[in-house]
Order: sequence, then structure tokens, then C-alpha cells
Amino acid sequence: MNFVVLPPEINSALMLAGAGSGPTLAAAAAWDGLAAELGDAASSFSAVTSG
Repeated sequence: MNFVVLPPEINSALMLAGAGSGPTLAAAAAWDGLAAELGDAASSFSAVTSG
């Protein structure tokens, strides 16, 4: 979507009618979970390889 070609009123209406913050918060929670799993995997790998 090219926001430059639309008037500001249309752009504002489209943004306000969007999905809201729910999907962004769900994605953030998923990334936090993945980060925790990767941290655990890195710790386990470090424990195995450090001797």
C-alpha cells in the first residue's frame, strides 16, 4: 500500500480500523519464548562443550 497517494484522512481511518495491538503483543510473547528456548539450548551446549 502506498500511503503517499492517499489523503491523510484515509490513512488515519485505515490505521485506526486495523487489528490493534493484539497481534503485535502475541508476536512479542512468541519471540520471548523462542529467546528463552535458545538461551537454554546455548547453556546446555556450553555445558557439554566446555568439558
